Amino acid sequence: MRLCEGGTERRPPLAAQRLLALVVLHGGRLRRRTATEVLWPHLSGAVATGCLRSTLSRLRAISPGALIAGPGDLRLVPHAAVDVFEFERAALVALSGAGTDEDPARFAAELLPEWDDDWVALERERLHELGVHAIEAVAGRLSAEQRYAEAIAAAYRAVRLDPLRESAVRTLVAIHLAEGNRVRVARAYLDFRQRLRAALGVEPSDALSSMITSMLPPAPTA
Repeated sequence: MRLCEGGTERRPPLAAQRLLALVVLHGGRLRRRTATEVLWPHLSGAVATGCLRSTLSRLRAISPGALIAGPGDLRLVPHAAVDVFEFERAALVALSGAGTDEDPARFAAELLPEWDDDWVALERERLHELGVHAIEAVAGRLSAEQRYAEAIAAAYRAVRLDPLRESAVRTLVAIHLAEGNRVRVARAYLDFRQRLRAALGVEPSDALSSMITSMLPPAPTA
């Protein structure tokens, strides 16, 4: 995690990074008590409060304006540019179909991949889901505009992010169908079915299977 102020990039100490991330992932405002309970759960209240004060002091030494520390809560400074917030706004735009096309690549970003805290993992999964939904939406819109090469690239990005995600495969199949590539339709389905069987021992849903049943060769008779 990095901070950028006035064109200067800084990397706070790890404890300060964790505090900033926690505030961001709570929407930019967090009770002090919540911060101490999440970041220092093994410490008593008084000791954890001391750790919070120390962390705030170290953060101020590097970036005095990063957080507003009130008596009961911590807040990001108004109008701070935060990549997580930008990611969410862009994804919602993509899902709504409003505005110009969003670049599907931006929705493949992974939140703090080297951090293994439970509170980070939960938000990482939430943003991952939001991002893949946004990519699928962009792919569908590109296909509707007959921009098939871009649509297929976007759909494959969604499949790579989550190879067992059936909605991503349905999006890819629908684009191949719209373009009239029957062989690619069958291949996308068969590849997905193989992955699903190998990983989970289950079959694709009837909804997906019905999209391509007429294109598959008949099952061999006994």
